[in-house]
Amino acid sequence: MTKRKRLIISSILAASLLTVTACGSGGGSKESTPAKVQDNAKRDPVEITFYRPNNGTTEEQFMDLMGTAIKEKFPFVTPKFIPWGTGTKMEEVISAGVDMDIVLLSIGYYPQFQNLNLSTDLTELIKKTNYDTNRLESTTFDFIKQFGNGKIDSLPIFTTAEVLMYNKDIFDKFGVSYPKEGMTWDDLYELSKQVSRSDGGVQYYGFLTSISHMLNTNQLSLPFVDGKTNQPTINTEKYRQMAENYARFYNIPGAELPKEKYGKEAEMFTKDKNLAMYAYFNSTMVNAAKDMNMDAVPLPSFKEAPGVGSQMYSTFASVYSNSKHKDVAFEILAYLTSDEMQVKFAKDGTGMPIVKNTKLLESFGQDLPQLKGKNIKAFYPAKPAPVSPRTIYDDLSSKYAVTAVREVAQKVSDANTAFRKAEEQAAKDIQAAMKK
Repeated sequence: MTKRKRLIISSILAASLLTVTACGSGGGSKESTPAKVQDNAKRDPVEITFYRPNNGTTEEQFMDLMGTAIKEKFPFVTPKFIPWGTGTKMEEVISAGVDMDIVLLSIGYYPQFQNLNLSTDLTELIKKTNYDTNRLESTTFDFIKQFGNGKIDSLPIFTTAEVLMYNKDIFDKFGVSYPKEGMTWDDLYELSKQVSRSDGGVQYYGFLTSISHMLNTNQLSLPFVDGKTNQPTINTEKYRQMAENYARFYNIPGAELPKEKYGKEAEMFTKDKNLAMYAYFNSTMVNAAKDMNMDAVPLPSFKEAPGVGSQMYSTFASVYSNSKHKDVAFEILAYLTSDEMQVKFAKDGTGMPIVKNTKLLESFGQDLPQLKGKNIKAFYPAKPAPVSPRTIYDDLSSKYAVTAVREVAQKVSDANTAFRKAEEQAAKDIQAAMKK
């Protein structure tokens, strides 16, 4: 194995912090139709192997997620799933030359895997089957083409994005109006101050977030690394302003967050219930207790990007380069993006539709009691931010950006000093990684 491949594989393993991703014609929500429809019942049996690196998905969960549906749609296919774990980590699977057909990847792993040249360019298969790429969510598909320099190395199968969730009980307790759609971050700050209070021996906080996820899906589409020079790009005025924006919520007078609570924002929102508002993926609401009195609105926007929401954080499916069944594998990928499967993923809360048929979003969480009557449309940004360019070195830069934001929030350092130091450290780590 080359030094470069070892580096990329190491980057894949390091990226676990965030695991929780022009050929067609027509448009809108039109379903893609294969050029030749075959009788699936009469086709030769084939085993299709799936792999999902650095994810806790079990074989049973995979079958519930998509395996059973694939078997019903393609009776000649036997889906096989390789759970990630001891003996089946990415480096081990690649080194052992394990046969695989389809790899499921969150966007956090996308650059590492694609840079290993282990995915198939799907361009010819897209043309061959008349697959309609125009129906895919634009920012996500643009990212695929941008990363592949025009090649299409995967299809997105579902997505998620940041949303602003709020605890109605806290707002009711203090007689404060709920958050509204169309707010700016300044509006949110003023609202946060109204619910940042101490009452009955309990300290309530207005708004907090997962800083790492907010930076990774930031609304200004700021990258962590320059893909041409492999130099970190975090010591900029825009990064510093964004950091100061988030940091002020951690320092509302009388409600400064103790250092030991950093990283525990989700727990404060769902368990302690002393946090009024929390920004994260909709998985927080999907996994919330049924009796939690909460709802959601879209993220507030920055003045320089009015109405722009977070970036999409999508999950992708790639056809493995050594697959012996690439045609069948692509048929399955196309099926995963069909309205039928998009509704299935939405109903059980797996992910939001990755296609432009916005009516499908209405089915999100229909099978989940905790989402009944909730503002589901808030989960899908009306105007998602373009997906930031990604590199295999992003994790080496993003961790220092997160540290810098926390240092600013904790008043350990000013933004200029914190981000200058962060970029210097990131540059050293990237340089060292490139030499391995």
